[in-house]
Amino acid sequence: MQENIYEKIHRILTWKRVISFNAVILAILVVPLSLNLAQQNTENRSGAAGEISIPEVTPPPDYPQSPPKIERVTMFFGKTGDTIVILGNNFGAYQWESRVYVGNVEATKEQIVRWSKTVLEVKIPETARTGKVWVSVNGASASWDGSLLLYDVARASQVGLRRVSGTNVKLFVTKGSGAVRGMTEIGYISEPIIITGSEFAKIENQVETPDALGKKIKVEFSINENLPSNESTLLNISYPGIGSIEIVRAELYDRNGGLMQIYSDPLNVKILP
Repeated sequence: MQENIYEKIHRILTWKRVISFNAVILAILVVPLSLNLAQQNTENRSGAAGEISIPEVTPPPDYPQSPPKIERVTMFFGKTGDTIVILGNNFGAYQWESRVYVGNVEATKEQIVRWSKTVLEVKIPETARTGKVWVSVNGASASWDGSLLLYDVARASQVGLRRVSGTNVKLFVTKGSGAVRGMTEIGYISEPIIITGSEFAKIENQVETPDALGKKIKVEFSINENLPSNESTLLNISYPGIGSIEIVRAELYDRNGGLMQIYSDPLNVKILP
C-alpha cells in the first residue's frame, strides 16, 4: 500500500532528528549573539579603562648645582592672562618647590604652563602689575634686568620697528607724549650695527649686552618733551641687512621717573631679512 504524505513526514521526522535539527538552529542563533555580547563587554571595559587618569609622577627633587639665570623675557609687555616666556638656565627639570614671580606676584602652579631647565612659560597673574620678573630655585634667585610692562591699549604708547630700506630700520613711538627718556635693547645678527638718534631723541649711552641667546645692544636716550602723539622716529638703525633685527625690551619714563605703559604690535617687534 502506498504511503501518503503525512506518513512520510512522520517516518522522516523522528524525535532524534527533530532534536538534532533544533540543536543546530539554536547554535546558529546563540553563538553570534554570545560573540556580540562579549565584544560589547570588552569595549565597555576598554572605555572604562580609558577614563581612568594616570597621575603624573614627579621624581624626587634634584635641583641644579648652579644658581638660576634669566637671559630674556618674551614678550616684555602683556596683559593679565597673556603668557610670557622666560629664557635662561638652571631652572631645574621640574618645578618641585621652586617659584616664579611675574609683575611682582607669585604665579600659581595652575598659571605655570611649562617648566624646564631652560624655558618657563607663565600666564600673567590677575593681580600682577608693571614690575619685576624673577625666579627662585632651591634658595637661589635670579631677576630679569627689565620690567614686565602691563598695558591698556587705549592708553598705552606703542613702540616698534619699521623698515626704511634693505639696510636701514627705525625705532618709532606713537602716543609717546609725556615721555622724557627711554631705553631699548636691540637684538641683531649681522655686524656692524650703527644706531643714531633723531630730531626727537638723543642717545645718552649705548653698550653691547650679549647673552647666551645672541647679540644685543642696549641704548639709553633722552626725549624732547614736545614729542607729538603721532608716529615719531626715536632711533635710526643701520646694519648690513643680513639676519633679523628685533626689540628685546623697551622702556619709556615720564618726567616723574615713572614707567609708562607701552606695548608693541607683534608684527612690529621684529624685522626679518
